[in-house]
Amino acid sequence: MTAKHKKTNKKRSRPRPGRIDRLWASVDDELWKLAEEETRPEARWNRPRKQRISLRVDREVVDWFKSKGPGYQTRINRILRSVMMEGKQRAGEG
Repeated sequence: MTAKHKKTNKKRSRPRPGRIDRLWASVDDELWKLAEEETRPEARWNRPRKQRISLRVDREVVDWFKSKGPGYQTRINRILRSVMMEGKQRAGEG
């Protein structure tokens, strides 16, 4: 027989509403800037290693990025990288 787990009354910390709104506003502004930015090739020695993955994204999201011209995958990667870096800074990792 499997043991049943007891529920605990742990309080989870929730972000303050004002703080999360500012975060989303700053992320939103940055995403627009990055999406509108021209993509240019990086220097060969400055390219980070990439990993091929399969990622499911809403069709309308892909269509929107493609409508901005060639380099849509690079723009998506830039946006994801900036969100990652911002998250690392807030967590004190970077």
